[in-house]
Amino acid sequence: MLVCTFSLGELYLGIDIVLVREINQSLGYTSVPGAPNHIQGMLNIRGSVITMFNLKQRLDMVKPGDETQQQFDGSGEEDESSSSAPKKRKQQFNIILRTKNEVTRIDKAIAQEDCSWDDPVGLVVDRLGDVQKIDDHTIQVAPANLQGISSDFVRGVVEMDNKLLLILNVGSIFSENEEA
Repeated sequence: MLVCTFSLGELYLGIDIVLVREINQSLGYTSVPGAPNHIQGMLNIRGSVITMFNLKQRLDMVKPGDETQQQFDGSGEEDESSSSAPKKRKQQFNIILRTKNEVTRIDKAIAQEDCSWDDPVGLVVDRLGDVQKIDDHTIQVAPANLQGISSDFVRGVVEMDNKLLLILNVGSIFSENEEA
């Protein structure tokens, strides 16, 4: 399996590369009034409107009062309402995912197992990593004492270079069930 890796804070995460359509620098998002906190906004890329998920919010990694909770609109400026001091631009990236129909044309098994969304979606992440080749037999069940992320969102873990790579269960991230 090839895995696209990235970081959220101190967590080293990955998703199956078959699910990835493209990766780009964060662009300006259009906010969606009344949307859940984990919806960063909508993004128009080449005429395709994509719902962008703030992965830190969705994985419940941001606590009230945490500075990282500020929304980044991609314009190069962060929300300045909390302080009069100028803020350094926070670099973020978008991982745009393929739709279920697109994944089905590549690999029907992955589409059935991991791809529950029909509309274009994307993830907002802090840092990009590399594409890593992972042998399926090296993927282990997530430990019960996993910290920083709910085990419902983790498909498995792999130890790599003295770091723990958490392979995400992407389908649960986009699940309608908020309690996942």
